Amino acid sequence: MTGQRKYWKSYAKSNLKGNWGIAIAAMLAVVAVNFIGNIFAVQLFPGDSVFALVLSEIFVFIVSLIGMIFSTGYSYMQLNICRGRDYSLSDLLYMFHNQPDRVLVAGLVVALIDTVVQIPFYYVTYMVNPGNTVESMIHWYQLLLGAWILAMVLSVIFTVPFALAFYFLADDPEMGGIEALKASTHAMKGHIWQYLMLELSFVPLLFLSLFTLYIGLLWLMPYMQFTETAFYMYVTGELDQQRTDRQHTGIQEISDRAGDDYNSEA
Repeated sequence: MTGQRKYWKSYAKSNLKGNWGIAIAAMLAVVAVNFIGNIFAVQLFPGDSVFALVLSEIFVFIVSLIGMIFSTGYSYMQLNICRGRDYSLSDLLYMFHNQPDRVLVAGLVVALIDTVVQIPFYYVTYMVNPGNTVESMIHWYQLLLGAWILAMVLSVIFTVPFALAFYFLADDPEMGGIEALKASTHAMKGHIWQYLMLELSFVPLLFLSLFTLYIGLLWLMPYMQFTETAFYMYVTGELDQQRTDRQHTGIQEISDRAGDDYNSEA
């Protein structure tokens, strides 16, 4: 398993070589969509009333769905780079021209599931009174931590199987949102643990980015995303096929050179 992770990461680095600039620019564009959405949410719905908070959350949720369309376009660009096809920043808009409702359907399902599993955390946060004594506040923080851990575990259980859905959508313009979720679930069977270990393997680098004032994330995030693309190509069998094709090409080149040398000597 460790060997596979090393290969995925090596594959990501090889495809990022010479493409760091466009990969970082595309990543920043996707991040900017959600960042600007959050700024507008604060400006459009100021105050801390329940009504303002609800409207703000709805607005952010809608922006996040739009961000998913850009993000899926980024996945499309990554696949083009890894496959040696033409690519550009305009790939970010690819899904807007290829039935973006497919992304919205898949994103809505994943977002709803994630919202449901967060209910215990929201309940403790907004409905449970922390009290005024030290003991009651400590108890409240313990409940909050427990609810957060529960939400994270449930989120992994119920949403990780859908991790590749947006790659499938970027890969197949005819595939529907629900169909992509099913395809991801099928592809992830037997690979969920590999995916989790892959994600956890980046934790030390994420920690080190703290010492660069998060500037290191400009390189780390594309690296992580291209490695995830390699993982997608692995579980669908494409990565192994590429490796086999390169081996056959190398053997053929060696054979051709040997033949040329033999003919020259003859």
